[in-house]
Amino acid sequence: MPFDKKELANLGGTEPHNGEFRAHLQFRDEKGTNINIVGPSRTMEEAAQKDLRQIRAAGAVGSTREESLKIMMVEARKIKIAVEYQNQIHQTVERMTSREVVDESEVEYDDDMSVESDSPWMKEYPSEEEEDSPKESQPSTRPMLTPLEATAELTKFRPIISKPSDLKHLLDCKADPNMPVKTGDISPLRKVMTFASMRHVVEMRELLLQYGAHEYEKDRKRWDLRRGADAAEKIMRNNAKHIEGDRDFNPCSANEMDF
Repeated sequence: MPFDKKELANLGGTEPHNGEFRAHLQFRDEKGTNINIVGPSRTMEEAAQKDLRQIRAAGAVGSTREESLKIMMVEARKIKIAVEYQNQIHQTVERMTSREVVDESEVEYDDDMSVESDSPWMKEYPSEEEEDSPKESQPSTRPMLTPLEATAELTKFRPIISKPSDLKHLLDCKADPNMPVKTGDISPLRKVMTFASMRHVVEMRELLLQYGAHEYEKDRKRWDLRRGADAAEKIMRNNAKHIEGDRDFNPCSANEMDF
């Protein structure tokens, strides 16, 4: 007789733990031993509840009660590992950021900066002319990074102002394109498909896939939308150029020359 899966669907709950919250499922195995499955500590109770739902859902695929409970234990362990990994990335980001702040504080700035010099925010986004103009190849001066440092840099990667070579350097340093992302963020692949410039988006996407990025069905649908949007923009740009060219043409000029 199949076991009642409703028992697992309602098993456990969330509990306070060291000033935070975690999922906690308690039960007895077939030998009568008391077993506890606990999720990682979360600052928000909603995150712990999400862990709880994920653990319960994993157990639903088991064909027996014992099999389902083992799957739930494995799922809880996977969530803990992912959260620990995400915390390591976050700590690395903070460490690298603090190091950059210290480095910047040692730079001496000239008080008599030219008024005509561009502000940093103006230099951040290249103009169309700069994007279309060929760039001279320069020797790479990028520092080598550990896999964790490269992954931390990938979390801060901004496709709209970066080049494929910047992304490739991080991936060559073993950045994880499938790192767990924090709530409200998106994967590197989706970030590239959403924000990369038209001239770089294809190469950046292919780089991520080449280095093992997971592309899900939703990602493929978003990519189809992006390609359609880029194709429409190219058509509009071409039409705008034709219109601009037509403005220089005076339809009356030929007639005036006949008189």
